[in-house]
Amino acid sequence: MLLSLLTKQLPWLILFSSCVHATTDYQFDLPEATLQQRVLDVATQSGWQLSAADLAEQALIPPLQGRFTLAELLVNTFANSQYQFTLDPAQRRIFVTPTPADKQQDFERIIVTGVSGKTRNILTSSISITQLSTQQLEQQSPYSSAEILKNVTGFWVEDSGGETNNNVAPRGLRGGEGFRFISLMEDGLPITYDGIWSDFFLRPDLTHQTIEAVRGGSSGIFTLNGPAAMVNYIGRRGSETPFNLVKLSQAVNYNYTRLDGVVSGPLNDQLFYTLGGFYRSSNGIREPGFNSDLGGQFSARLSWLTDDIELDFSYKHLNDKTSFYAPLVMQNQGTIKQLSSLPYDYGTLLSDDLKVLNFQTPEGTRQHDLEDAQHTLMNSYTVQFKALLSEQLQLNNIARYANLSNSFYTLMNLGNESIIDANSRLQFDDITQFKSHFADATLQAKYQRSTDKTLIKDASQLNGNGLITSSYPLYSRYKQQQFINHLSVNYRKEHWSISLGYIYAQSDFSSLPLDQWLGQLLTEVKHQPERLDIVLVDQHDNVVANFTEHGFLSYAGPVYLTGQGQSQSHSLYASLDWQITDKLRFDFALRNEQLTLSSRSQQAQLSTTSSAKNYYSHYTQASSLTDSFSENALSIGANYQLSEQLAVFTRYADAFEMPRLINYGNARGWAKNEQLRAQQNFGQPISLTLSEIGLRYQAPHWQFSGTVFDTNFDPLPFTVYRGAASTQQAVLINTQTQGLEFEYNYQFNQAWQFAAIGVWQDAGFYGIPAQLPQSKFNGNQITRTPELQLRLTPEYNAGPLTVAVTWSYVGKRYSDIANHFALPAYQTWDLLAEYALTEQLSAQLEVKNLTNTLGLTEGNPRDDLSHQEPLFYGRPIFGRTIKVALSYQF
Repeated sequence: MLLSLLTKQLPWLILFSSCVHATTDYQFDLPEATLQQRVLDVATQSGWQLSAADLAEQALIPPLQGRFTLAELLVNTFANSQYQFTLDPAQRRIFVTPTPADKQQDFERIIVTGVSGKTRNILTSSISITQLSTQQLEQQSPYSSAEILKNVTGFWVEDSGGETNNNVAPRGLRGGEGFRFISLMEDGLPITYDGIWSDFFLRPDLTHQTIEAVRGGSSGIFTLNGPAAMVNYIGRRGSETPFNLVKLSQAVNYNYTRLDGVVSGPLNDQLFYTLGGFYRSSNGIREPGFNSDLGGQFSARLSWLTDDIELDFSYKHLNDKTSFYAPLVMQNQGTIKQLSSLPYDYGTLLSDDLKVLNFQTPEGTRQHDLEDAQHTLMNSYTVQFKALLSEQLQLNNIARYANLSNSFYTLMNLGNESIIDANSRLQFDDITQFKSHFADATLQAKYQRSTDKTLIKDASQLNGNGLITSSYPLYSRYKQQQFINHLSVNYRKEHWSISLGYIYAQSDFSSLPLDQWLGQLLTEVKHQPERLDIVLVDQHDNVVANFTEHGFLSYAGPVYLTGQGQSQSHSLYASLDWQITDKLRFDFALRNEQLTLSSRSQQAQLSTTSSAKNYYSHYTQASSLTDSFSENALSIGANYQLSEQLAVFTRYADAFEMPRLINYGNARGWAKNEQLRAQQNFGQPISLTLSEIGLRYQAPHWQFSGTVFDTNFDPLPFTVYRGAASTQQAVLINTQTQGLEFEYNYQFNQAWQFAAIGVWQDAGFYGIPAQLPQSKFNGNQITRTPELQLRLTPEYNAGPLTVAVTWSYVGKRYSDIANHFALPAYQTWDLLAEYALTEQLSAQLEVKNLTNTLGLTEGNPRDDLSHQEPLFYGRPIFGRTIKVALSYQF
């Protein structure tokens, strides 16, 4: 009750606390003066004290008379200056400080992502770009690379999977594709060539200074396999001014501790350093009973800077384990809600009883531990070089070599048919046949807990819901050595520039992340469940025979695949940037990519134990495939400056995504027979066309950016797993999306500001072949992607206190392409508060999902293409989390 009241009244309490001083009028009679004198006069006539260094601006400010609030007067006084002010009502003191770079007008920030040639800021660019500032990265504690992108309009973010292995969908792409069609980058280079599990290897920390996100447009030119978007994490470079920051974060309502740090500064007048990283330990938001989030990363950067040459060497080491949160069993009885035994906010179907299991594989007996979770290892080495060869000619090169590996192990669900009434399961044909092997007709099938061998007397009362389900252990291995190099030459003249570039990428996968399903386990449906066995008992409840073994119905899942592969990519691009008039800028770019893929895969074969349980015993003969591809990308953009504050831009792009190595092995493994396997290949490149028209306006106190866009994917493979006994089902479709996205910022006064982002999009399936029964779904809404998203953030900043409240709205989505199974719209509230205890020490409070809202990011992607069941698997957003932190800057 108290929390509900606080949630409703909190914004008004914050507003009231600031109005005491903001609405008090003072009579001012201010003569003409410099900025320094004007501030002294304001302090004298209002009776407030002043804390300010010498103000350098000497231009005279006209005289002013009348009654004004102090905040109102100071906003106008500093409107066009390089200074900012804060008010401390408790001390009745005015603080004046230089405006940091992060507080400059947003559209004046120089951008480096998605542009070439002449220097561009956001206002003069012809791309849809969002820049997340240093202050945002320092102030917040982003849980994952996916979560931080909620601050970027145009993206649909599913961050309910944990710190890694999440989904981000750009401009109309359906959810559930990982970071597909987005190039996740660091310092201008892709983290991985083909985007496979890229967020495992890029974690936000304090060594990142800004993040730039480009939607559509030029992303198909200046990076690899990012035709719909590019997200560039820009690292912090040391400077003459040392910057040192340590931050300790602690969750209040679950086990989570994280230490972040960065130190940077000069070694001499040309050499600069940056060191930093994080270390984190946690049992996870959905605590399984053991610690599965443990580890961190460290990076070091050395920069040599002269007037004509910049040389950076960076090393990064990552060793971290993260939880993966699979969907939960939910119920849909007209209204979607949780099961009482499985809370949506913190529940999990992992447990200590399921933690360590043994499996028969083609490599022999293997033990897998859920505590190992998703274990990522990376060592990467990056060299950046820039040289000004003449006043017009610049040479740039950035190269990165990386050893990347990840082992993924968790328990997954398959189709919704695996959620079963416990008593009904005992009547299935396989149980009946098993009983027929015994002469005693009085034998009964019952459930027994695998751990302590306790019989379940009344299965209808199991978990309070009488349900059981099957969990499927899934393991996957990823290991590669990767080298990517991006060379460019820029030639600049007064009104035009041209850039020529060459991007080379080579990857050698000693292990491709193919599906390895390891069996089928019978479990309860509750938080931290236990394994169940089905046994036959006599009239005295003595166990006569076991139908399952240690909870296993089978020691083999749908498939078990391994694979290796190599890829080699060569891209050449050219970009022209031309300022036709003082107001009109035009850019045109082309890229050609030549790609060679070579892959080898093996599929495990089944054998049977003495108790007729399937297990994997050996591999079939390896199959190999090599193929080459060539594709071209085009991007044309223009920006017209209607005034110093107002600009319009437009862009058309024709881009592509290249086939991926994992396509071949997975497709062969899921094919029904050898004839179908022989038809499998890497697939074909996917074409994207992207069009947009945008407007940006920048006033002294507010900025607005809006873009109308059209995105088309052709063809887009749509694949589902249809349960343990069936093969994958896949169809090729086209998608068409028209939408509108916007960003808006308003500075009411020095204390209050407001930010809003949002996107509305009409995204539909098209092009399902008429001969397929699913063709009747053409025109339906793309699965998992909402039509409407909004994110509104009022922020209060006065004296040592900063408070921001964010309201987010996610519209209705559909779990299936038939659009039968609706995922309801939901809204959440987040709170961020920071208090500066001293000039160096500050405390933060961060509350996410303040109202503990139930919201689903997805239904069951491993169910059929069309479904609507009263019991289903779905993945909820995380419940309320509360973190406190201390930051010390020195």
